[in-house]
Amino acid sequence: MPLYSSGKKALAISDRSGMQFPYQEMVREWNGSLVHISEFEPKQPQLEPKPISSEGVALRNIRPARKEPPVALALPNNPFSITNGSPTLTVSFLNHDLKVGDEVLFFNAASNNSIQSFNLGTNIFPLFHVLASNLSSTATTVTFDGNNLCANTGFFFIQSSTTPATGAAEYVPVIEREVIQYSGKSGGQILTGLTRGTNAQFRGEVAESTTASAHPTGVNIFPSSKIQTVITRTENTGAMPATKTVNTGFTVTLPYNATGTITGGGENAFVSPMLRGIK
Repeated sequence: MPLYSSGKKALAISDRSGMQFPYQEMVREWNGSLVHISEFEPKQPQLEPKPISSEGVALRNIRPARKEPPVALALPNNPFSITNGSPTLTVSFLNHDLKVGDEVLFFNAASNNSIQSFNLGTNIFPLFHVLASNLSSTATTVTFDGNNLCANTGFFFIQSSTTPATGAAEYVPVIEREVIQYSGKSGGQILTGLTRGTNAQFRGEVAESTTASAHPTGVNIFPSSKIQTVITRTENTGAMPATKTVNTGFTVTLPYNATGTITGGGENAFVSPMLRGIK
């Protein structure tokens, strides 16, 4: 094995500057250049980047987000007003998000009696009718027990419960809720052209369809009212944008003209989707 001198008296030429330096003060750079220690430059870290693995995105044990069903909305005190000779019912409801074309029901949490619920005297709109005969799950017509005050086309909600068989002491009834669309009327008691197990628009969206079911004589039928216009007003914001549009109510068209000008509704009225807020 050859022996090398320590070079304590030797000189070397720097590959970087070309200057002469003591041999023992020279160092080797990563690229092989021989330079003075004062000129040494370490290897640039970006020449050897650390490997980067992909970022985790997927989650374990995921479930799809729950889609909340539409629910009933409380109306302000005495929200209804109607003008003599007009079929237009105006409903005051500040900052609502209902849309034109929504099919809605009105009800009072304490009572379904129209006079008790809304206190509009003779200017009442139909809250419910009564089924005059059994309605099968495939029937395309429905008969009420009296003259109905429904629009020529629209939707209605019907709810019934199954009855226990004889001797079934622990029987639990099944509640059947259905939204039905109709396309015509025949006389004063019959709705025709039924589309079974459907649903109607509320807040601009149509909820999932209901299930066509059989319903017995005597259960209540709740006809819908379609929102015709949304009432708005413009307010100054004091910022940008300078103004904003605020919803203050909406109108529905009743199937008859009012016989007086009146405001009412009480303090416990609700507007709801076709399932009356029940899912």
